[in-house]
Amino acid sequence: MSARVKCFWKSYAASVTACLSVLAVLFAAAMFTGKWFFLKNGYPSFALQAESWLQGRLDLGQDYPWLELAIYDGKYFVSFPPFPSYVLLPFAVFFGADTPDGLISLVFTAAGVWAAARLAGEILKDRREAIFWTMFLYLGTGYLFISLTPAVWFFAQVLCFNLSVLSILYAYHARGGKSLLCWACAVGCRPMVILFLPVLLIILIHRVRQRQEAFSLLRLIRDKWYWALGPVILGGSYMLLNWLRFGSILEFGHNYLPEFTRSPEGQFSFHYFLDNFPLLFRLPAPDSTGRFQFVTFDTMLFCLIDPMSIPIIVSVFCAFILKKQNDPGRKLRVILPVLSLLYIFILCSHRTLGGWQFGNRYLKDVLPFLFFGLLCWMPRKGWFRSASAVLFFFGTAISLIGTVATFNGWI
Repeated sequence: MSARVKCFWKSYAASVTACLSVLAVLFAAAMFTGKWFFLKNGYPSFALQAESWLQGRLDLGQDYPWLELAIYDGKYFVSFPPFPSYVLLPFAVFFGADTPDGLISLVFTAAGVWAAARLAGEILKDRREAIFWTMFLYLGTGYLFISLTPAVWFFAQVLCFNLSVLSILYAYHARGGKSLLCWACAVGCRPMVILFLPVLLIILIHRVRQRQEAFSLLRLIRDKWYWALGPVILGGSYMLLNWLRFGSILEFGHNYLPEFTRSPEGQFSFHYFLDNFPLLFRLPAPDSTGRFQFVTFDTMLFCLIDPMSIPIIVSVFCAFILKKQNDPGRKLRVILPVLSLLYIFILCSHRTLGGWQFGNRYLKDVLPFLFFGLLCWMPRKGWFRSASAVLFFFGTAISLIGTVATFNGWI
C-alpha cells in the first residue's frame, strides 16, 4: 500500500466505513421494499415546480390531486420551501419532471454520513467510536425511513438533515462561509432549522478563537463579513419567491393548504400542543396475537423510535454538572437544550405531527445539532458505551423492521 493511500485511509477510514455501512443497510431495506433510488418518484412536487419555473411560470399550471398543493388566487403552488427545487433545477433542464430524485437523495445521505463521521472522529479522537456514533445517527434513529424514498415530504427532510450535519462540520472547521451557506440551504428545506443559527455561531466563534491568539468579535465581523453573503442571497430569494407567489415574504404556502384553510385553528395553535405533546409518549399496544400495533400517523414514544435520544439526554445532563474538554463554550450547554425544547414546543403546536410515516419524522430535524452536543458531552465510561451499543442495535432493528413493514403495508 502506497504512502498516499495509507494517508488517505488514516484520514478518512471512519467516513468510508460509515458510508459503506449505511449504504449497505439502505440496499438491504430496498431489497425488501422495492424502494430503489433509480425508480421514478411518484410524488415529484419539487421537480414539477422546477419544470414550471423553466417554463416561465411560478404556479404548477394545474392541480395534482395526490400532491399536497397550496391553492391561492385560483392557482396551484407547491406548499413547501423552495430549496429542493433549486437543487433539481439543472436536472429539470434535461429530465423535465422526471429528475433523478432518488439518486440525489442518496448522494446527500452519503455526504451527510461522511461529514458526521469526520466530525465524530475529530471530536472523539477514536475511529471506531466515530463509526459507531455515525451509524447510530443514521440507522438507529428512524432516518432510514425518510431516506428510502424521495417523495416530496421526505426529500426535503433528507436534504435538511444532511445539510445541517455539513453546516456543523464546517463550523467546527471554522469555515464560516460554507457553514452558514449550508445552514441557509437547510432553512430553505425546513424553515424551523432557523432556530439553530445561534448553535452554529457559538461553535464557529469558539473554533476561530482557538486559532487566534488575540481574538476580537468585532474584528471577526469586519474581516469575515462576506460569510453572510450566501445566507443573505438565499434568504432574499426565498422571500422574493414568497412575495411573488403569496404576497408575503414569510409565506411558503402551507397556510393555503386546504387542510389548514378548513381548520378554525389554522396551521399553528396552542390548542394543538395540548393534543400533540402526549403523543410523543404514546406506546404501541399489543393485539390479541401478541403483535404490537404501531401507528403510521402523527407520532409515538420518541425514545422507542429514536433510542439515540437516551444517550443524548444523558450527555446534556452531564454537560450541566461536568466541564468537558471538548465543550465549545458554556453558552452552548444552555442554548442547545433550550432551542431543542423550543423546537419541540413549536412542533407540537402544529396541526399534525406528520402524516404517513414510521416514527417521529419531524423530530429528525433537530438530531444533527443534538448529535454535536452528544459528541462533546458524552460520558467516557464503559457503562455508557455498553448501554449505547444495546440501544443502537435495538434502534436499528426497530428502524429497519418498521420501515420495511410500513412500506409493505403490514402496519
